[in-house]
Amino acid sequence: MTDLIPSPWPDAEMTRFLKTFLYSPRAFLVDEITHADPDEKVLEGRMDTTRYLPIAAEQRGDPTRHPRHVSGPELLLITGSLGCLHAFFFHGCKWDEGWVGFGSRVYRADFRDLARIGPPLTLRSKETRSRVGPKRVMLRYDFTFSQDGKDVYRGDQSALFVHGAELG
Repeated sequence: MTDLIPSPWPDAEMTRFLKTFLYSPRAFLVDEITHADPDEKVLEGRMDTTRYLPIAAEQRGDPTRHPRHVSGPELLLITGSLGCLHAFFFHGCKWDEGWVGFGSRVYRADFRDLARIGPPLTLRSKETRSRVGPKRVMLRYDFTFSQDGKDVYRGDQSALFVHGAELG
């Protein structure tokens, strides 16, 4: 990925994250990081809902019964992108240094309203628990995504990041 997304981090570090991210650029669904607090372990950002979305692109859409929207799988994909940002910038899990990450559990996924195509999503993630070791980082997050001031998704999820392990 060569396009840089706006963030509070130095351009070189954001470029490093994006170029070495575990998924292709189209799977990274965060368009801007508007706030990062390493002490509180909080990220805030924005996603443009008019961008290419792999599931929403396939929706036929019926404005009265099933309007086009950001789908549940895409909302979960956004949580993975945010979780990876936490691991990389707050815990030093650098992909090009042998770190990989996997979602491990969805404790709660509340789809509160349709995330409509058009207005941007406001994204917020906060670490609620962490276990950090030299080769393993286990993180638990609360996620809140809103649109036009109304919550569309709330989640409680965890992910595991490992360094140098043979998996499979």
